[in-house]
Amino acid sequence: MNLLCKTLFETAGRALCPLVIFGLILLGGCARERTPEDVLLQVGDQTITLSEYDQSVRMAKEEAFPGERQVDPEMLADLHLRVFNQLSEELVLASYAADRGIMVSPAELEAAVDAIKADYPDDTFEETLLENAVSFPLWKRRLQARLLAEKVIRETLVDEMRITPEDVAEYHATYYPQGVPETEDRDAVHQRIVTHLRRNKGEAGYEAWIADLEKNYPVAINQTVWESYMQDTP
Repeated sequence: MNLLCKTLFETAGRALCPLVIFGLILLGGCARERTPEDVLLQVGDQTITLSEYDQSVRMAKEEAFPGERQVDPEMLADLHLRVFNQLSEELVLASYAADRGIMVSPAELEAAVDAIKADYPDDTFEETLLENAVSFPLWKRRLQARLLAEKVIRETLVDEMRITPEDVAEYHATYYPQGVPETEDRDAVHQRIVTHLRRNKGEAGYEAWIADLEKNYPVAINQTVWESYMQDTP
């Protein structure tokens, strides 16, 4: 069961290097004990606290290694970095969305929550979260962030991809060499092809696209909090 709503493209596997290259800012801090509400990541007014990051790691760990108490340290370190990059990108996308007036409505969020809860027996969904020390309000905020990321990617990247007649013809030659069967609706088939091609082009162009956004929306990292957290994490 997935507790994390996946974004349109799998971005969690990106290395940290692109953030360093494209405008990473290190936030210093005095040598004091960190608290769960310390800001770890920030882009403009958008922030991720240490608590939000830690609980996001817990959710990702349960998704990747369900029920496992002991996880290989290298795999766990990789998971930490993937979540770190994922949250960083979500902050970039959230800031970009705010500037463009893109948002997830309460109705859209509640529909997504209900759809996920429907896969669980009565009352077990929130119990599953609590077993992993994840609060429902935080889980809901994380879901909203992922939904917003999906919407931004779809509306400003995928839907803007130009599909040429040559693209469609090539697809037909590969998958419909004998033509569209009479039993299928040609208009519906055409629309599916265009949607598929736009998604593929969007996925291929995502890395360069998000890198450009990161130049305009640099991610500020509280290095003191990050290093302290990682030192204390088994």
